[in-house]
Amino acid sequence: MVDEEARRIREEVIRALAEEEARGGGDADPAADAELAKTPAGQGAGAPLPNDPGMVEGGPEAAFDTDSVGCAPAPGTGALTERELLAAIFEDVRAQSAAGRLVEPTRWAEAGLVPEGQTAEDWEMLVYEYLEEREAERAGQEVLEPAAPVRTATRTVGVPRMLRAEEPEEAEEPEEAAVPEEPETLETAVEVEASDEAESAETAPTDDPAPSDEASEEPPCDDIVALVGKHSYYLYSADRMTDAYARWSFLANEDDRVLTFVECVRDESKKYPRPMEAASLSNEPFNLSREEIDELWQTVRDSGAYPDLDTVTASNGDVYYFSTEYLTPAYAASLAEWSSVERGMFL
Repeated sequence: MVDEEARRIREEVIRALAEEEARGGGDADPAADAELAKTPAGQGAGAPLPNDPGMVEGGPEAAFDTDSVGCAPAPGTGALTERELLAAIFEDVRAQSAAGRLVEPTRWAEAGLVPEGQTAEDWEMLVYEYLEEREAERAGQEVLEPAAPVRTATRTVGVPRMLRAEEPEEAEEPEEAAVPEEPETLETAVEVEASDEAESAETAPTDDPAPSDEASEEPPCDDIVALVGKHSYYLYSADRMTDAYARWSFLANEDDRVLTFVECVRDESKKYPRPMEAASLSNEPFNLSREEIDELWQTVRDSGAYPDLDTVTASNGDVYYFSTEYLTPAYAASLAEWSSVERGMFL
């Protein structure tokens, strides 16, 4: 059953890419773009917690599983080109981001998304360089955009006439004398007609097809962001996942729990502002048990490297963490009590 589903998805990807090629050599499909376009989740104040459903678009059913992508091409389809593989990779990144997961390059070899004749390591570097080049091109285009012209006043403005300094009156430019038109002769009429024919010949469309723009054939990746870690890099779509959630997922994948805990607590206290509930670390992308959370807080407190971090407990026993750089203990306690106890009274 899994093999049949995998083959069906693989054939759909290859057929979609073939149709895209037939429509115009890689031009974007407006209908597909409208289907894929999503409003980026909000950053800053009001952004959701890790366990909030609004942090990512879609759900696990929206993502390609390794089993569904990682299978051999269907008989008769042939090997995919590098461009088709890049397009498939970026679509997979978007699907995984919608499901709340980052993508590591090791996934591509398992999914059969590495070109024939290339090693997985070389292909990983090629994809990363491709993204870097596209980002550099976008940055260059932004720099080259001309600035709006700034017009300066040529006379005193905003001051009553009686208080203005004497200003020289602008000399009126004399009107140009009308030049009488020469009567049209047979020779001038012939010259005008010949020049009109030459201009129309220059502007007439030719049968030769216009050269295709190589940039239009490149798979779109403006929304794909790379986060570089200690041993690998991770990709996500900024259209399907917020930068904050991607950062938390990145730290969780790097398995630096202390740094993850410190950044999340300070981020919650600074941006929203509110204390971070300990139970939120039990959800994606952290998946820590209650014992692991308690041990992590003990490690952070005993290290002495983060004196601004503190904890508060609501009347129902819910534990919260906050930073004293952004919240006072009294304010953090009131927010914790409201979140765990009082808010439910008004719902």
